[in-house]
Amino acid sequence: MSHFLFTAATLRERSSLDSAELQLSHRLWGCCTALIQHNLAAYLTAESHGLVYVLKAGLCAEFRIVSPVLRLQDMDDLLREDLRTEARYGFIRVEPIRRWRSTPQESHALLQEILQIPDQAELTRRLSLGMHRLTDAEYQAIVQRLGPGIPVAS
Repeated sequence: MSHFLFTAATLRERSSLDSAELQLSHRLWGCCTALIQHNLAAYLTAESHGLVYVLKAGLCAEFRIVSPVLRLQDMDDLLREDLRTEARYGFIRVEPIRRWRSTPQESHALLQEILQIPDQAELTRRLSLGMHRLTDAEYQAIVQRLGPGIPVAS
């Protein structure tokens, strides 16, 4: 089973936090690169979940992935125009589960330990790719260490 750690990057149009909030509020997560789209299509399962890492804010959200990778054309026209950068290569529908408050320093330390990436530069490089595939054990360890968080209303 695969889970995914997604990184919300700063865009020309909006901050990384604004990008993450916009996507989560519409219950979707965009595939901003062909590599992300390909890896999601290859490794996504019905039990897959995602974690969101926001640059300059840290780990902040968890969601259940509830669709396969969809084409950008499957999105509402107005939303597609607004999310064209984030969802350039398609998107997945998501069901938010909970939110956390963290700092980049706390999140980096947690990810370095659980993912066993001792080099800060290597972790930063992986996060800059926009997505990192997690094993079930890694995912469970991260969620457990982050604690109960704040549940998101359905």
